[in-house]
Amino acid sequence: MHSCAIGFSGGVDSAFLVATGIRWASVKMFPVFLDSVFVSEAALRQAVRVANCIGVKPVRLKWNPLAVPEINRNDRLRCYFCKKNIYLNIKAYISQMDSPCSEIFDGTQADDLLKPRPGLFALQELEIHTPLADIGFTKTDIRCCLKRLGYDFWNLPAESCLATRVGYGKSLSEKEIQALNFELRYKKT
Repeated sequence: MHSCAIGFSGGVDSAFLVATGIRWASVKMFPVFLDSVFVSEAALRQAVRVANCIGVKPVRLKWNPLAVPEINRNDRLRCYFCKKNIYLNIKAYISQMDSPCSEIFDGTQADDLLKPRPGLFALQELEIHTPLADIGFTKTDIRCCLKRLGYDFWNLPAESCLATRVGYGKSLSEKEIQALNFELRYKKT
């Protein structure tokens, strides 16, 4: 393996994967951030700040999840289709690189395996690696390591996408998602 891509959300799990990869891996790493209407302004600012702390500049890809009917219908498989499309976008991007990455990694950790997460099936189907889950690293392990490594973002709260704030069965609209983003911004000020 000469290089790899990492799905980077700016949360502690993917940030830990990027930070440790940069420190100890002997391969070139490409963190990739998928920006969409589902990403709150706060989550975007957090991702930028965390990337700066690590010393990386992620590739930022824009995409429109609302254009995917399986996501837009907002049923219990929404996260499966969303995760699948995120990594299909990453695969398409790296296939266009001069020297395409041979592997793609995701920050899924062991605690994630204990919850119903339809997106995990998409990772398996697309053969996306989940090294943190594979070695049994939990959120507590990750936070502890980040703290010991001196990263100030070790205790960031989890940040879910804006689509998770809309009940299943109700079609998603850009107007409603933007209203949620505004509401979050208003609550934090």
